[in-house]
Amino acid sequence: MVEYDGNTNGLQITLDLLRDLNRNHSLVSKSDYLELKGAIQGKSQEGLLDNIYLQLEGIQDQIERLTWLNSHYRILQNFAQICSKTLSEEILLKESYEMVSQVMPTDSFYIAIYNEGDSHIRIAFMIDKGKEYPTVTVEFGDNHTSDAIRARRIIHHRETRVEEEYNVLLGDQEAGVTQSCLYVPVIIDNQVKGVISAQCYEEFAYRKEHEELLQIIGTQVFSSLESVRLYEQIYQISQLDELTGLKNYRAFHDDLTSLLGKSDGMNKLIMIDSDGLKEVNDHYGHDIGDVYLKVLAEGIKSICNDTVEGYRYAGDEFMIIVKSEQVIDSLFVKLMNYYAAHPVTVQGNQIFVSISTGVSSYPKDGTTVDTLKKSADTALYSAKKQGGNQIVFASN
Repeated sequence: MVEYDGNTNGLQITLDLLRDLNRNHSLVSKSDYLELKGAIQGKSQEGLLDNIYLQLEGIQDQIERLTWLNSHYRILQNFAQICSKTLSEEILLKESYEMVSQVMPTDSFYIAIYNEGDSHIRIAFMIDKGKEYPTVTVEFGDNHTSDAIRARRIIHHRETRVEEEYNVLLGDQEAGVTQSCLYVPVIIDNQVKGVISAQCYEEFAYRKEHEELLQIIGTQVFSSLESVRLYEQIYQISQLDELTGLKNYRAFHDDLTSLLGKSDGMNKLIMIDSDGLKEVNDHYGHDIGDVYLKVLAEGIKSICNDTVEGYRYAGDEFMIIVKSEQVIDSLFVKLMNYYAAHPVTVQGNQIFVSISTGVSSYPKDGTTVDTLKKSADTALYSAKKQGGNQIVFASN
C-alpha cells in the first residue's frame, strides 16, 4: 500500500487508487482504507476519499460480475448453438436446465410460459432434486411467478415452499422449502413471455451475477421456443390440404414411408377417386366442384380414427391408410351412407358424391410405397371400368 500523510491531497489519492485499480483490478482493502482515511487531515479530503471509495467499489463490483460472466462465456456460446439447432420444445427445456445447473446451484428449476392477458401460466418444465415433474397449469394470481410477470423485474426471494407455489408436491415435505429463489421474467419485444426460476435449499446461494446469467439463458430459451413454434406452424401448414383440411400429398408419403419402416408396417392402403367431379365442374362451375370435394373429404374424416388416416393426394384423388385389421367393406359402407345423407344442393338439384375405390394390402400387394400405390391404383381402375361407385381389392 502507498503511504499517505496529512499533506497528501485528494487528487493524488484519486490518481493512486485509479492506478491500483487499473493495474490489479482490485481495490484497497477495508483496513487499508481506514488507515488511509486516518492519515488525511481535513473534512473536505475525508469526504472526497469516501466518495472515491464508494465509486471504485461499484466499479469493482461490475468488473467482478463481468469477469464471472466472461468465465462462463464458452458454456453460453455452446448453449446458444444447441438452441439454434434444436426444433424440439422438450429438448430445449431439458437443455436449459442442464445449462443452468452447470453455472449455479440448482436444486429446483422451472420454466413457465405465459401469454400476456391470459388467466393461467403453463409450467412447461419443472424439476426438483433431480426428479422431473409433468407439465402443470397454475392460475395467474397470488404466487411469485405471477409477481415477477406483473412487476416485469427479477424477484430474488427467500424461503419458497414449492408445492404451495405450483399446487403440486415436489420432493419430500420436510425438504420442501427452498432458501434461495430467483424468478426471472423473460421479456421479448416488450412482452413478458414467461419466467425462468432457479432455487436452492441453501441460504444466500445467488448473487447479482446469477440473476444476469439466468436472464441471458432465459432470453435465449424463449427466443428459441418462438422459433420452434413458428417451425411447427409452418410444418403443419405444409402438411395440410388448404381446401379440405385433410393431410396432403407430402404428409401421405412421409407417413406411409415411416410406417413401412417399422417391423409390423401398415395393413391396407385405400385409394379413392371421384366419379363425377368433371361433370359437376362443367355444369355448375369450379366453386360447386370445390363444395363437392369438401363433402367427399368430410366423408373420409367421418371414418378416421387412431388407426385410420385420410389424405387428399391430388385433385379428386384421395388416400386412406389403415393401420389395423379394420374390415374395409364396413368402412366403405359407412362412406356410402355418409354421402347418401349429405348431397350437394345447387339450383334446386341434389348432387350425390360417387367414388371408385381400390384397396391394396401390405405385404401381399406390395412392400414399398410405389408398389402399394400401383396395386391400389390398378384396383381403382377396375372399379371405374365396372361402372364406378364401388370398391375393388387388388388381391381379388
